[in-house]
Formats: sequence, C-alpha cells, structure tokens
Amino acid sequence: MNHSTRPSENRTLNAREAMSRQDLKQMWRVQSGALRIDSAVGDEASRFMRLALPGDVIGVEQWVGTDDSLAMRALTPVCLEPVQAEGAEMMALLMETVVLAHQRCREVVSLRTGPVAQRVKCLLLMFADSVNQGVQNTADCALPNLADMSVILDAAPETVSRVFSSMRQLDYLQDRKPQKARFSSLALRAQALIPGMTSSSALQRSQLVGA
Repeated sequence: MNHSTRPSENRTLNAREAMSRQDLKQMWRVQSGALRIDSAVGDEASRFMRLALPGDVIGVEQWVGTDDSLAMRALTPVCLEPVQAEGAEMMALLMETVVLAHQRCREVVSLRTGPVAQRVKCLLLMFADSVNQGVQNTADCALPNLADMSVILDAAPETVSRVFSSMRQLDYLQDRKPQKARFSSLALRAQALIPGMTSSSALQRSQLVGA
C-alpha cells in the first residue's frame, strides 16, 4: 500500500449520514462505528444487505464489476481510513474482503432468523464486540436507531421495543436511550435463552425476586 499517495484524508460520518457518490469511488477501511449497506439491482427497490464493522473494507465492489447499486449510511458515528492498493496488495485485499463478506452474510442470517429476542441479543453483542472484542464489564454501547434496527432484524419496531423492555425488566439491560444501551456483555452472553416479549417474563422475574 502506498501511504504517500493516499486518495484522501480520513472520513468521519455522523449517525445516519450517508456516504456520497464521490466517497464510493474509492475504498475505505472502517476504523470505528458501523455502516448499513443497502443494495439494489436494476429497477428493484434498495434493500438492506449487510453491516460494515471495524476492520471491514468497503468500496471494493467497483473492482469486481458488480451491477449492484449500493448505498452506505452510518448507523453510529463512523471513522473511515482511505485504502489504496495494487498488484499483490490488491489481491490480498480482495481475498480478505471475500472472507469478511462470508462472515457478514452469516451474521445477517443470525440477525434475521429465529425469535426476535434472540436477534436483538445477537445485535447487542455484535455491536459490543465491534468496540471491544470479548468485553465483559458493563458499558455503554452505541446502537442504530429503532427504525434501522427493525430493518436489520426484520421485525416490527414495536416488537423490538418490547424485547428491550423485557430485557430491562429482567436486568439483562441496565439502560437504553435512542441510540445507546448499557449492559453487561458477559451477563447477556451467558443467557442461552432470552424470554422475549411473553407475559411469562414478568412472572419469571417476580418468582426470582420472591425466591
């Protein structure tokens, strides 16, 4: 990689800020934050495709001849580093991107199948790990807004909101604001099954408190 001829300086995006067409003419590595990548083919409506998290390289599509029309928007505050490569470096970069793309596809499946409560749990842990892999202490974690989460999780906003309320009642979640949550990754990861929105959740908690 030729660091003396970087295509531009680092790029920062505020939450919900979209990347411009000019931005998408080059490659970037995500340094922090998370982006939502939507894709459209031909005249189809644009649909959520995957997330881009720290370490991912975006903008590679222009080098592989895809016909997809991509849109990228920050879900949380994002910092991007410009990437320039050629020859063997480009080949290594493309191979790295293929591996990461496979991982992101697997993550999308986990975020869009199964009980909604489990999908929310996966999303929380994914964002916590993207900031500090394996973090165990209780800490604030930046999250997408409710509208974006409902699209990513393929669930109604009301359903996602009820899951958060249930998690908070059971002390899995200590606090939640529009684009931030406070929770212990260790405690949440230890729960094999999240009760979700069922009425039994409140009953279970009352039984635990009274035990």
